[in-house]
Amino acid sequence: MIEYTLTLNSQQAKETLKAVELLMRLKMNQPKEISRNVMAENYWDGKKVDKEKFNDYLSRRDKADYYIELGFQSIFPNWESVKKDDEWYRLYNIYQALRYQIHLAENPHGKGVDSFPPSRFTDEPIPECKWRNIDEDHQTQERKQK
Repeated sequence: MIEYTLTLNSQQAKETLKAVELLMRLKMNQPKEISRNVMAENYWDGKKVDKEKFNDYLSRRDKADYYIELGFQSIFPNWESVKKDDEWYRLYNIYQALRYQIHLAENPHGKGVDSFPPSRFTDEPIPECKWRNIDEDHQTQERKQK
């Protein structure tokens, strides 16, 4: 077996998590999640909702959902029968490992679903995923060199 190592910064890890989740959602017959994941940040500034932007988002999202669903039905003619498969379970293992480590890095004492360690859903081991604070690593190295 070949193993791969991928080093990501915080933003890249979050974007990878979103990409894995989107593919999982498609494999769960949830194509409308595409518009929710791609468009969701347009109306939220991190503190409050801009009502005008939110209403615009709802309108565009509903229109996008219509076309996304049509496209999904074209790709998968029997789209009602799309179900989780082995690939979905492997993706879920990746998703859990990454989600858990992002949570630990950002909210070490936080609670919620993200605070639970990953559970294995396939015969394969859960992917190894670790985070480290690069700034602290550099400071430690500098202290050792002095």
